Amino acid sequence: MKKKAPKYVQLAEWIKEKISEEGLERGEKFYTEHSLTQMYCVSRQTVRKAINLLIKEQVLESRQGSGTYISSPMHIKKRSSKIIGVIVTYFNEYIFPSIINGIESVISSNGYNMQLASTRNDVENEARALRSMLDSGVDAFIIEPTKSALPNANKNLYDEISNKDIPLIFLNSYYPEMDFPHVALDDVRAGYLAVKHLIDNGHKKIALCLKSDDIQGHLRYKGAIAAANDSNIAISVENVLWFTTEDIKYFEEDSNRMIRYLKGCTALFCYNDQIAAKVIKILGEKGYNLPEDCSLISIDDEKQAVACSPALTTIAHPKELLGIEISESIFRLIAGEKCDNVLFEPELIIRNSVKEYNK
Repeated sequence: MKKKAPKYVQLAEWIKEKISEEGLERGEKFYTEHSLTQMYCVSRQTVRKAINLLIKEQVLESRQGSGTYISSPMHIKKRSSKIIGVIVTYFNEYIFPSIINGIESVISSNGYNMQLASTRNDVENEARALRSMLDSGVDAFIIEPTKSALPNANKNLYDEISNKDIPLIFLNSYYPEMDFPHVALDDVRAGYLAVKHLIDNGHKKIALCLKSDDIQGHLRYKGAIAAANDSNIAISVENVLWFTTEDIKYFEEDSNRMIRYLKGCTALFCYNDQIAAKVIKILGEKGYNLPEDCSLISIDDEKQAVACSPALTTIAHPKELLGIEISESIFRLIAGEKCDNVLFEPELIIRNSVKEYNK
């Protein structure tokens, strides 16, 4: 017959459960001996023996004249919620439904649920989503950064995630100052392939239309400039139109701006298919005949790319495959394994929007 554990050992186990249930973190002050005697209806001697045992196990630490604290390193893990917090900029449009389908397929097959939030690329929305998920006790985070090219407005919340050792992986981009892994399209390579394709088709005067508040725009610019440099072609700053998230809704209203940046160019590289579709509409209304008057290439290979006239030559985004990869990565992090950054190799999809330029 198995001998029953001494009372103080049982109490030590109860205390561990309480630390876990309340999500107490390293450095937090723990209950006093008097409080514990009342909570568990045991003697002070039993409490002291249980605390001494937990100090030996490095669960608690005693600070003379101050009290008892949760120890560092922390050996008690918070009880699993079986929930992964997923924060994306958008979730019901463009490439995002496919990404989320990939994420959900892996999360559900591992017996977890997904808590989903959209920021609409707004830092205040991101802060609310982070705070809500931290308070609800999600096990891990998959996050598409908001305005990733700008200084991180929610660094305090990301620091809290880091200090609590909650696994986190970035989707599509990353905050340069944050030390979390990311899974994304290789945006530098994508920008390179896009502009190289234009150059290979005889275009030497190329305009760029790129997003300034997300780091993907800067990486795609880097790739575009590298392709031009490798071919001894200069892309003038006068032909580089930078726009923000807030500018998108005014794109068609401010159509003359696009025409100014296109001046003298025979081809245009757009940030993504969504923007390229708007540009096609603007140019059509201004009397341009595409691709004869201006060749066009973009990134993502979204449904709009085929629906456009002309159909867009574009760089494919991995979409659902990316969602699957990032979910598998988050479970490796949950298991305590190390995860490196993953960059998907871009693929050029040739359609009708790029015409060979022979002049």
